[in-house]
Amino acid sequence: MGLFTRQADVTGFAVVDLETTGLYPSTDRVVEVAVVQLDQDAEITGEFCTLIDPRRDIGPTRIHGIKAADVIGAPAFAAAAAAVWQLLTGRVLVAHNAIFDVRFLDAEFSRCGVRLPPPPVMCTMQLASHYLRDLPARSLTACCDAAGVSLSQHHSALHDARAAAQLLARFRAAHRRLPGSWEVALARAVSAAWVPSPPQGQFRAVTRDQQMLRRASQRPLLAGLVDRLPRGSGGDIDAYLGVLDRILEDRIVTGDELASLTALALDFGLTRDAAGQAHRQYLKHVSAAAWQDREVTDAERADLLEVSRLLSVPAPEALAILENACEAPRQPRATAATLHARDRVVFTGDMNMSRAEIEALATAAGLHVTSSVSARTTLVIAADPYSQSGKASLARKLGTRMVTEQVFLHMLDDMQPAEQVTTPTWPARPTPAG
Repeated sequence: MGLFTRQADVTGFAVVDLETTGLYPSTDRVVEVAVVQLDQDAEITGEFCTLIDPRRDIGPTRIHGIKAADVIGAPAFAAAAAAVWQLLTGRVLVAHNAIFDVRFLDAEFSRCGVRLPPPPVMCTMQLASHYLRDLPARSLTACCDAAGVSLSQHHSALHDARAAAQLLARFRAAHRRLPGSWEVALARAVSAAWVPSPPQGQFRAVTRDQQMLRRASQRPLLAGLVDRLPRGSGGDIDAYLGVLDRILEDRIVTGDELASLTALALDFGLTRDAAGQAHRQYLKHVSAAAWQDREVTDAERADLLEVSRLLSVPAPEALAILENACEAPRQPRATAATLHARDRVVFTGDMNMSRAEIEALATAAGLHVTSSVSARTTLVIAADPYSQSGKASLARKLGTRMVTEQVFLHMLDDMQPAEQVTTPTWPARPTPAG
């Protein structure tokens, strides 16, 4: 899916789809861009897609499916701008709900010092009401269903752009000859002034599939730790678990943490077999915590699988541990650093639980929810451990403890009941998402 060059005497359509961190071009950013090029007869001639590093919080992962870790190594929009500009030049810009994509493209290009010229725009959502009868809705999914177009991965920019391109092809097939309005749009596209263009930058497209393969090929750091331990089954497992618990609470293992944990494991006399036993014991604790309310959510199952990946425990074995933990009684972790009433906590990112609900749980437990990170902050709860939000970045700079949503919920279970703590006297303050 490489970048292709537009010939000067060739025109046609450029179907665009964007995934973004939110709804507002002035503050939100593009996280994925796809362009599908079609000729004048609406035949697909090429396609392009790349993830974009927004240099901020990734936004609603539950909608677009992109995590902060997925954009590591992806280009900023400024680096990809010249390539995207070239793909649009001289073509009719097409999108489903085109006003959304055009506004975001213009905002991103403006940050690069250029403005999106006023090319002719066609919107497949608007066209659908003319070509598709009895539509229950005009969403891309509804239009594709009505037109018999396959849409397998909605909110993936490339799949959505392909689907919109196929919609346009269906609409074109309804005419023996190219409609006059389409001819006018194509003629206007050729004459649109696409100068000056954005500066050419070092650019390499990075796709979701590439990032998935990269992630799958990476050997977990803790697997290397086990390899360095002596053979045998001895060692202080409890001490090791105490350190491991603190390291894994943000679901990231850094190089420095690995070096520290390896040195401690050797000091504890830990062996390979004992380390493997400790890793599975840790998974048992995570599983028992998930079963605390007698139900395991999708988020808890995903969290367990992520922990098993970090610990280099095969996913089937981890799921078996989860299943077997159903009847096991859960005990609070004596080694975990607990939360106390009036501790200051900050939330950042789009949680699985609504922000209002999780903040209410924190307040009911006696915690003080604040809207910004400072030296007085006890804990930052990040929806995505790799988040580049301002709050997460400042927390790392200050060395503030950071945990994931699921770890925080388990920490609440280990706190005293709300009636045993003193309720804060300061008024609650609204906390914006971010």
